[in-house]
Amino acid sequence: MNSLILKDKSGSLTDERILSHIHTTLKLAVGDQVRCSVLNLGLCLGKVIELSKSHCQLDLGEITPGKNQWFDLVVGVSRPQTTKKILEHATTFGARRFHFFKAALSEKSYLDSKIFEQIEYDNFLLTGLSQSAIYTQLPEFKLDKYNPADQYINAPQKFILDLKADKSFLDTTIDFTKPITLAVGPERGFIPEDIARFHAAGFASIKISSSILRVEHAVYSAISQLELLRSQF
Repeated sequence: MNSLILKDKSGSLTDERILSHIHTTLKLAVGDQVRCSVLNLGLCLGKVIELSKSHCQLDLGEITPGKNQWFDLVVGVSRPQTTKKILEHATTFGARRFHFFKAALSEKSYLDSKIFEQIEYDNFLLTGLSQSAIYTQLPEFKLDKYNPADQYINAPQKFILDLKADKSFLDTTIDFTKPITLAVGPERGFIPEDIARFHAAGFASIKISSSILRVEHAVYSAISQLELLRSQF
């Protein structure tokens, strides 16, 4: 954890996982300062004023806004371990929203995974925010049984990863003042009908690699390419 996640401005921590991190990894003591992310509010420094095995009390400094999260992910449902990685690491990159759905080649049984229960996926979103130490808004989460492409007709900028595409992000004009929506297929990929539905909703096909990538690697690679272009904006 690069910052401690606080769910409110009280500065009180009782979560066993966070307390374990404070004692065993950070090795904080009374009087020490630590970076904090106050969920949905902003960033600050916290000074430890009380510390025990079951409780940590922080005196919080001025809270300043975190950076704006900047992209939405629409992902064909894949195996739970893959989903966990996407939730955590894409949140670290700055995801605003996750929308998982059963694509034509998604394994139907994955929809029943515990990772799609709020108490489970929130843990990975919070870990991603903590790792980033710059974002503080908890990303939105949605799960659909059907292709949701038509829900994004009014989205301003949208792309679908497509191995057969002939254009990269370098071949398109991107306005980084506006959100970006990125659609990524499941482990066995999108079928032509999936891609056609996204195209009908205005998604542009983009190729990020000549290799066939794992789902999570495709997500990271696409976001990294966009982040590089965004840094030059």
